[in-house]
Amino acid sequence: MRRTRLADRDCSIAKSVDAVGDPWTLLVVRDALLGVSRFEDFQRRLGTPRATLSSRLSQLVEIDVLTKDDEGGYHLTDKGRALRPVIVTMMQWGDRWVRDDEPPTRLVEEGTGRSIRPILVDEETRVPLDELRIRAEGAVTDGLPHRTGADEPAL
Repeated sequence: MRRTRLADRDCSIAKSVDAVGDPWTLLVVRDALLGVSRFEDFQRRLGTPRATLSSRLSQLVEIDVLTKDDEGGYHLTDKGRALRPVIVTMMQWGDRWVRDDEPPTRLVEEGTGRSIRPILVDEETRVPLDELRIRAEGAVTDGLPHRTGADEPAL
């Protein structure tokens, strides 16, 4: 089944999903964040069909999330490392809303071994995103009815 391309949409979320929204792609990025760099190691860890993995790695190189070195190793670029908060947030969401057992992974600070639980915050005020009432403005919301009051949807 062919996937509908979303890159031509005006929405940044649609464009992001188009670039890295495939499940295998995000798992490759997760493993790259964990230090995996060799094709065989990705394949062994993920159990991905070789052709699928080859395609996803090539796509990630093409969009500058990974680079490929002369020895065939794959390494995250700055753009790729910038996906770390996305991967961590997805893990936390899955731990809370998808799993019905104890999560197999916890995040720790490397230097101290202290368990950490990262949160997203507003850059200026440092207020956690979960505590802010926000709305989207701009082209993607154009044409949608504007609602006011307590029932207004918040991102």
